[in-house]
Amino acid sequence: MTTSEPAEVKRFREYLRIKTVHPTPDYKACAEYLTAQAKDIGLEYQVLEPVENKPFVIIKLEGSDQSLKSILLSSHTDVVPEFWSYPPFGAERIPVENNDFKIYARGSQDMKVTGSMYLEAMRRIKSSKKKLLRNVYAVFGPDEEIGGAEGVGSLIKTQEFLDLNAGFDFDEDIPNQDDQGRFIYAERTLSQVKFTANGNTGHGSQFIESTAIEKLLPVITEMMKFREQQKIAHNKIPDNERFIRSGEITSINLTQLSGGKQANVVPATFSAIFDIRVTPLVDLDEFRAWLFEIGKINDVEVELLNPEEGRTITPIDRNNTLINSFLDGMEELGYKQTPMICPGGTDARHIRKKGIPAFGFNPMRNHPMIAHSHNEYVLESEFLRGITVYESLVSRVANTETDL
Repeated sequence: MTTSEPAEVKRFREYLRIKTVHPTPDYKACAEYLTAQAKDIGLEYQVLEPVENKPFVIIKLEGSDQSLKSILLSSHTDVVPEFWSYPPFGAERIPVENNDFKIYARGSQDMKVTGSMYLEAMRRIKSSKKKLLRNVYAVFGPDEEIGGAEGVGSLIKTQEFLDLNAGFDFDEDIPNQDDQGRFIYAERTLSQVKFTANGNTGHGSQFIESTAIEKLLPVITEMMKFREQQKIAHNKIPDNERFIRSGEITSINLTQLSGGKQANVVPATFSAIFDIRVTPLVDLDEFRAWLFEIGKINDVEVELLNPEEGRTITPIDRNNTLINSFLDGMEELGYKQTPMICPGGTDARHIRKKGIPAFGFNPMRNHPMIAHSHNEYVLESEFLRGITVYESLVSRVANTETDL
């Protein structure tokens, strides 16, 4: 087995070794690495801090027609905490069958591999001396793993973001478990809710009427009834389609119960928190109105914990020239154009709020999905193949001659 390490892989592993793990991500070291990469490739860059100590690095591959809208290549630099048998930031390169290697590191799938594929694709385009029509910006940002309010949520409010004049965004997806392919055009809306009941209190030996828990129990029952309905709908999806279609269903889980000071005192206040991810296929305003109605009927207060979150959908509109180029490019590269609603949340939702089409895409195929799992890894062969895919697909979209 050959052990020679491609230069692309060496650079990828350098990126993986940077400890951008919460709660204290080393964003400074990450920004230094990314700006060094930009200098090495010969690309312009800027470092922005909409929120102090949470830098964005934006790397520009200049196009020939500045009047056309630009293309964004978005990725986040932060990763989740780790529990591993391999050193999570060692970026170990372990040989496996078929002369391949597994590269183990936290963030290898989610999503430093994508950012690295962007950089290497830009490197190849730059070295080819072919100039694309449109500007292409690789945008590396913080805090996606903790919601992105101080990450892309803050970036989109800046003049610098507006000045990018973005017309299309390549965004996050995980590796494909098969050889088919897909793209993410929407995601479920985080809509966590807190129900708080207030009632009569007293000694636990008494039959006290109208207690907080008595008021809260019917609310919990109604919410769990809805959960069961959604679970049944989810289980009716054929097994081979469930991963792709799970975002069509609203998920709901009771995650916190709180109240009471000691066992012999009936609590005056009790609360329940539900984590809810609402499918964009339903009316979000109607769903939230239903939550408030449940509270009103049972004399329970209702608090939306994420009121700023909204439905995020990019219409799959072939009349949009950039969307059309993206989908045609997928087809030419042998990927099925299967649309998917992301069951979780990504930074793409912030981009979509600005009216910019955003599709999540990952070129890696036949790859286990182990983002956020123990011993996260990427297959070296798929990483290298993915660079070629991005080089082709980004070039195609960036060479689209007209805007919508």
